[in-house]
Amino acid sequence: MEIVKHKRVKLNRVLPFGGVRGGLFLLLLVFACCKGGDDSSDFYLNVITEFAMVRTDASGKMFELTTDAGRTYTLSNPQEGYDKNARYRAVCGFVPDGQTATLHSAIGAYMLRDSTKLAHEPDPIKVTSVWQSGRYINMQLAPLTQGGIQYWGYRVDEVKGRTTHLSLHHRQNGDPLSYTETVYASLSVDDLATIPAGDSIALHIKTFNGDRVWAFKKP
Repeated sequence: MEIVKHKRVKLNRVLPFGGVRGGLFLLLLVFACCKGGDDSSDFYLNVITEFAMVRTDASGKMFELTTDAGRTYTLSNPQEGYDKNARYRAVCGFVPDGQTATLHSAIGAYMLRDSTKLAHEPDPIKVTSVWQSGRYINMQLAPLTQGGIQYWGYRVDEVKGRTTHLSLHHRQNGDPLSYTETVYASLSVDDLATIPAGDSIALHIKTFNGDRVWAFKKP
């Protein structure tokens, strides 16, 4: 049981049994617009932005993404230089075309791990949005930082009837409350093996304005 460090190194790799390693925030590529024959013919593509799982092959080439809705696309512009036979959680900007897609951007997202056994109380954090897509609970957070290491995880707090109460386990770790960064995180409901399908999940996040709660159902 451990918490993932906030450290700008690479996209998080999803390891067997739901574990992760690594940090956050490598912008893989950005081609937000395409250029025609001259400057007057520039145009912006209809880029879809979604959370997805991205896979690499035996050579470390990023070749496939699967959205939370379960749609899988083969990348028309595979990216090289990643771990072999790995999966990454990312916010992807892409343009689909049938069974293929052109990847225009990918920002790493944390896969939160169970930190219930750790005794630390969570520190407050700014929350931009929290929502469920497919079998994931996704978050866009806005931590205050001065470039230090912060920690992330989730805790199982209690079960009341058919509702399991979880909390985001965020530790500021002495990092001064300075400028705002954007952090993306996901919690796989499949990791919550003790919660039956159809039961409720209440996610608590401690903010600077008090405790906020989001309610979900386990698919």
